Amino acid sequence: MGGAHDANLFDFFCEKSILADFIRVLNLQKAPKTVKVQLLQTLSMLVQNIRRQTSLYYLLSGNYVNKLIKMPLDFSDEEILAYYITLLKSLAMRLDAETIKFFFIQHPEPNFPLYIEATKFFQHRDQMVRATVRTITLQVYSIEFQPMRMYVLRHAAEYYFTQLAYHLRDLWLRIDAAALGASEDDLATLQHVNDLQQDLLIYLSDVFELNVADLNEVLADRLLNCAMLPVFLSSVASSETSDRRSQPVNSRERSFSSTPPARVVSPTVALFLLRQVFETLRSSVLLEPLASALVMPTVAEALACAFPDTGEGPIFSQSPVHEDSVHNALRQHFMKFLECREDTPFMLAAAVVHSCVRNRQALSVPFLTRARVIPARASSTAGDKDGREDFEVLLLLLQALQRHSFWQPATFRVLVRIVMDLLMDPAVCHHVEFWALALRMVQQALASATECAQQAVQQGLPQGGTADDSLLDAFFEEWERHRGPLASVAEVCGDPRHLLLPTVPPSSMRSASEPQEAADGARRALGSFLMLRRLLSDMGRFSPQVPQERLPGPVNCFWAGPSDEPSPFRADATSHDEFREGMSMDVEDMERVVCGVLASDGKHTRHLILHRSWLLLAQPDLSAPDRVVITTLWPVHQVQSLIDRSDPRTLRIGMLAHHCAGPPPGESVASAAAPGASTAFYGIALSFEDVKRCHSADKHLQRRRHEARAQLARRLLEFLEASAKHSRQVREEQQHKR
Repeated sequence: MGGAHDANLFDFFCEKSILADFIRVLNLQKAPKTVKVQLLQTLSMLVQNIRRQTSLYYLLSGNYVNKLIKMPLDFSDEEILAYYITLLKSLAMRLDAETIKFFFIQHPEPNFPLYIEATKFFQHRDQMVRATVRTITLQVYSIEFQPMRMYVLRHAAEYYFTQLAYHLRDLWLRIDAAALGASEDDLATLQHVNDLQQDLLIYLSDVFELNVADLNEVLADRLLNCAMLPVFLSSVASSETSDRRSQPVNSRERSFSSTPPARVVSPTVALFLLRQVFETLRSSVLLEPLASALVMPTVAEALACAFPDTGEGPIFSQSPVHEDSVHNALRQHFMKFLECREDTPFMLAAAVVHSCVRNRQALSVPFLTRARVIPARASSTAGDKDGREDFEVLLLLLQALQRHSFWQPATFRVLVRIVMDLLMDPAVCHHVEFWALALRMVQQALASATECAQQAVQQGLPQGGTADDSLLDAFFEEWERHRGPLASVAEVCGDPRHLLLPTVPPSSMRSASEPQEAADGARRALGSFLMLRRLLSDMGRFSPQVPQERLPGPVNCFWAGPSDEPSPFRADATSHDEFREGMSMDVEDMERVVCGVLASDGKHTRHLILHRSWLLLAQPDLSAPDRVVITTLWPVHQVQSLIDRSDPRTLRIGMLAHHCAGPPPGESVASAAAPGASTAFYGIALSFEDVKRCHSADKHLQRRRHEARAQLARRLLEFLEASAKHSRQVREEQQHKR
């Protein structure tokens, strides 16, 4: 309100105490709703548009605003509530070190209506209302006014932060209930509740990042004691990794008895949520106690006393290690998840470790070293297994690479990403003794995976030496997949689908046909071999680029991008350099068949060049009879042909593309593909003058496909044998050095 007329109008507004009249009208029960809505909207606009500081002070004086905030309105009416919350936000945006004195009442009793009334709506069903409340509180917490902070701290400890913790706990219980027995059809409900708790975690992170020490301590205390320790630790302490909650828990219960249920949520849900907590929050005052409970061999006695009773005795040893610490038996329960062979619990537990190491702002290198997650800089040669227990957690993840044949492909790709990220930590890759051990373990895993891949390929080759279509296709798909960016741990492990129980019993799943089991096993073996091969290569390639010390700020994962390694199995690579779509070529000495391509705008005359390695269609050059222009070029080993039964002069051709990002074959039509698929399918129809020519073309393509695939199968075996030979040489050299 900067203009002269606006200033005069505002002076008149203040002189006549119109704000007091507004409050009086709002307080009238018989006042129409439209009037109240208009008044709230007008006041909100007035507060937002005041430009002169003196005008703002004049408006806020007289305690009228606080009376307005405490006005008993009908908040069951969504429209009134929306305008009221908007008004509170407008007022909160005016808070600073000077204006806080108008909002915070110190005498006769301390009171802060703006903060108190706003926090009453923290759990409202409307997202806009919740978001506004969070904005208001963040604005309040950022104000440095000691009397107000003392009041807010007391209120937060007694009410707001406590209720936030219980609300977060309720959301976690709802996630567990939604996942219990849920199917793919129930995913929407599970996803919705997961989104709610993620939003709340982000808000809590915003509070912590204000760096108000006293506030952070109170918030961390309430979250740990009212939500995280009771929910997570009793669930992690469960001896089983996959079964579900055996009895319901009252989500409104506000305290734990001395003998609560053995679990609050299922272990899988607990690990899923723990990863999100470590990934989202950055406060050491919160995360160090939580991480200590999971991975620290000893914990402070005060923390151990806060551990919930599982009904099976304490989950920490009563015998003190030092004066103020005791043995932490809960750690053994968490380690079981890193040793198990069940995909989801293992993957989520590994992701928790990954988040701990990557969370540089909260968990320091000394903490992770004491927790035996990463090795200490000073090399250790004492203790069992040559000091290996000093980095027990990371060692378990490296050992999991040896179990490559047990993991689902998605799990193994996430494991490789986790291992690579942890190995690229400065404290790890610059530790000479541990790095040598890690190299040996990855090499051993690669040697085992190579042997499994060799067996899979050999079993897929009949006596004639022609590879089964699915085997070669699986290799090409896995090759393209392993060349892509490394898996995103947050994206995969944050997907609530992992919490759904399988809709088919395991016994029924194992009754699949033997050919399908063999195909799945071969694909898994080839995928594991390629991922471990890349892991070993990337370790040597990227470790010299890692700085000697941890740098502040986000981690630059320069090692996680796509690989540019070309495929060693591209058919007839020399001829690929000679041919390309759009080029003109002389076909005088080439065998060819005239045909037509069926397109939406009619039939076009083409020459099918009978090439050894390529499906090659060309458009005749009318000005030069012996020259053509290539219109479609595709490797013949990725081509399948089929004569149309309804018209034996039509040849239907399918073309497989294992790398969807590349251009499609020139005149082909793409078929629908599943979202995120690594393989695309294209089709084209050729029309011939007679049946004989159609059959001749079909016979040529099938014969060349057969020959090309047999050659590729031999080259694949040679490739695997070369890898196995290299692995043996490396092991022999290492043994010789030792």
